[in-house]
Amino acid sequence: MKKNTLCALGVLLFGARCFSQASASSQELLVQFVKGDIIQKTAAVKRSGNDSSIAKNALDFVVQNATLLEGDRDLAALAVAGILSYPAAEYGSSPQNVTELFKQVFYGIDDATVRISVFDKLALFYVAKPFEEIVNFVNEYLLQKIASGAPLDDTIKKSVEVLGKMGNGSSFTGLYSILQTRIWQEIHPAVTETLVAIADKSLNSIIDATTNADLTELKLLFQVYEKNSKLSSTLRSEIANQMLNSAIIISGNSSLSRDLAEFQLACAKILAENQWTRAADLGRNYFNVAKVAYEVKFLSGAQFAESIACVEVLSSRTAVRPLTEYMDQLNKAQESGNIPDKTVVLAIINALGELGDKSAFDCLLYVTYLDYPEEVTSAARNALTRLKW
Repeated sequence: MKKNTLCALGVLLFGARCFSQASASSQELLVQFVKGDIIQKTAAVKRSGNDSSIAKNALDFVVQNATLLEGDRDLAALAVAGILSYPAAEYGSSPQNVTELFKQVFYGIDDATVRISVFDKLALFYVAKPFEEIVNFVNEYLLQKIASGAPLDDTIKKSVEVLGKMGNGSSFTGLYSILQTRIWQEIHPAVTETLVAIADKSLNSIIDATTNADLTELKLLFQVYEKNSKLSSTLRSEIANQMLNSAIIISGNSSLSRDLAEFQLACAKILAENQWTRAADLGRNYFNVAKVAYEVKFLSGAQFAESIACVEVLSSRTAVRPLTEYMDQLNKAQESGNIPDKTVVLAIINALGELGDKSAFDCLLYVTYLDYPEEVTSAARNALTRLKW
């Protein structure tokens, strides 16, 4: 009985000693940090695990001595250790205070490794618990670098990378200006990917950018958003809709060009491919612009036929009247011996057949009485059978 009691007492004493050593270990690390030089402080931080008090003490020490020890590698190493070991729980309870502390470290230590560590850690924090001040901080830094014309460095690359994970509408301006000003061309693919990654959160900014854009700017935006398969069809259509509208305005305000006409067609094709029927009125307006471009030979017959097909998909019945009126023009041209392009004639006939509106009856019937090729008159008869009465 006495032997069992002694064993139990031994176990209790051993456990108490272990608990005392564990507690002392944490206390010892804090003492080591307080008493040690910078290298010893860094060692204490590395050994501290998720002890938020030591990590915070480390970063506070860095901020307090950043000016005095400017350029000191050991201080930079301490900063990195403090950043990497900073616990997420501390950020979760006070994102404002932690973000402010990290910003002070970032601007206090002019060291790429320190700054990249700050960006990476804040991005991890943001994913767990979004805090917009973090995004604003990265946006502001990138805008500063752009404004100063700074040479490309790893910190700039990292800022673009993390914005792909947490950027928003306010991130668009800085990222897009990198492409506009053609600086840092080495990272243009990464910038494009980031712009696409945040497109759903920056749609209003994208649309604003297209509103007063010239053709060069519209084509740049087209390259970013319409050439990337990662973007959803809905977003591509929203953006293409605005681009086509802006491109039509440009053609009304200045002389039409082949480049502009072909860009308009590219936008219309995206809308048609996605059956974006919200562009009904825009599609009808586009037909008039495309018709002028074809008549001045900025679009070929085949291209104008593509335009007609797009208008039919987008505009539905709202396109019937302009299409029937144009079919009447083509019939008059054929009758007078000014033979119209067969590709265009067939495109109009097929579009009217698809729309099926009975108001197209007269012009389609007239086709069958004129000296069109058999292929055309056959298409007109087929279209007549599809009209809805």
